[in-house]
Amino acid sequence: MEELSGRTERKHDAQWGGLDPQLYVLSFSKFFKDLGTGMLAFLIPLYIVDLHSFAFSDMPVVVKAGIVATAFGISNALSQPFMGRLSDRLDQRKIFIVTGMVGFTVLSFVYANTDEFEYVVFFRFVQGISIGATVPAIVAMVTQLSTSHTRGKAIGIYSSLRGFGFGSGSVLGGLIVNYYDFISAFYACALLGLVSTFSVYFLVKETHEIPAKGGCAKGPPVMDIQFRVLAAAMFMMMAGIMVIFAFLPEYRTRLDASELSLSIAVSAYVLSRVLFQTPMGAISDRMGRKRMVALGLLINVPIVVALGYVETIVQLIILRALQGISMAAVETPVMALAVELTGGSGVGSKVSTITASQAAGMALGPLIGGSLAGYVSFRTPFFLCGALIMLSFLLVLALIREPGHVNG
Repeated sequence: MEELSGRTERKHDAQWGGLDPQLYVLSFSKFFKDLGTGMLAFLIPLYIVDLHSFAFSDMPVVVKAGIVATAFGISNALSQPFMGRLSDRLDQRKIFIVTGMVGFTVLSFVYANTDEFEYVVFFRFVQGISIGATVPAIVAMVTQLSTSHTRGKAIGIYSSLRGFGFGSGSVLGGLIVNYYDFISAFYACALLGLVSTFSVYFLVKETHEIPAKGGCAKGPPVMDIQFRVLAAAMFMMMAGIMVIFAFLPEYRTRLDASELSLSIAVSAYVLSRVLFQTPMGAISDRMGRKRMVALGLLINVPIVVALGYVETIVQLIILRALQGISMAAVETPVMALAVELTGGSGVGSKVSTITASQAAGMALGPLIGGSLAGYVSFRTPFFLCGALIMLSFLLVLALIREPGHVNG
C-alpha cells in the first residue's frame, strides 16, 4: 500500500511540475477575488473625484486619493500579524480565507451605494482588515504545499495567478466604467468575490503545519535582523510602485488620458510581473535569492524616478511594464527566503511581518506621494521613493545571508 501511495505521489509530481495539485486549486479559486481587488484599486481613486465630502472638500484630489489608498493599506498591514499568529495558534487557514472573502464581497457591493468620500475611506479601512485575514493564511498554505527545493517556483506560480487577476482587474474595471458606469463595476467586483468565496469553501482542502526538523523557529538574532531587512525592502519597493495610484487623476489631466488607457498603464506593471514571476522564482531557487532581490531593487531605482518625467501615456505604460519585471525579481525570492528562515515553523505569524510591510508600502506610498505632490512638487515623491529603494538595496547587500550560509 505504501509503495502504491509513493508511486501515486510521484505521478502527481510529474503531472503537476513537482508541486501539490492543491496549490493550483487554491490559486485558481482565489483568482476571481484578485480580479475584483485589481478593479477596486483602479476604480476608487477615480470614483472619489466627484464624491461629496463634508470634511475634506478643499483638499487636493491627489491627497484624497492617497488617503483612501492608505486607509485600506494601513488596516491591511496592521491586521496581518495578528491574523497570522491566530491562524498558527489554531492551525487553521481555510476559515480565515473564506471569512476575508465574504467581507470583500459585501463591501464591494456597499461601494455602489455610497456617495460620501468619508464613507468610502471607512469602508476601505474595514475591507483592508478582511483582506488582511486572508494573506498570512494563504502564504502558510502555499508553504505547506511545497518543499524547500520547489518553494520559489510554488510562490511564483501562486503570485503569478494572483498578479494576473489583479492586473486584468484594472483593465476590466476600465472597460466597465468606459461603457457602463462605476456602479456596474462595483457590482461586478462583488460577484467576483462571491465566486471566489464559494470556490475556496468547496474546492480547497485545509492544510496543517508540519513540525520543522532542525528549523530556525527560534534562531539567533541575525535571523531577526534579516526579517527586518526583508520587511524594509518590501516596504520601500512597494511604496515606490504604489505611489502611482495617487497620481491617476493627475496623469489623466497631464497626459490627456482616458480611464481605459490609464487602466492599461496600471495593468502593464502587474501583467509583466506575472510573466516573469515564476521564472524568477525558479531561477532564484538555483542561483540564490539574495542576488535576485538585490538586482530587482537596483533596477527599480531609475524606473521610479523616470515616472516623474513621463510626457505620454505610452511612456507611462512602458515604465510600468519595466517596474513589473523588477518587482518579479524581488517579491518571489523575498518570500521564499523568508519562509526558509522560519525553518517551516510558525510561517503565518513570521512571514506576516513581510506581507504586512508590503501592505504598509501599498498604504503609505500613495499618501506620501499625494501629499508631497500636492504641497511640494510633482516630482519630489518619485525622487524620495528612488532614494528609499536604493537604501534597501544597500541593506540587502550588507545584511542578508542565504539560510545555508547562516546555518553553516
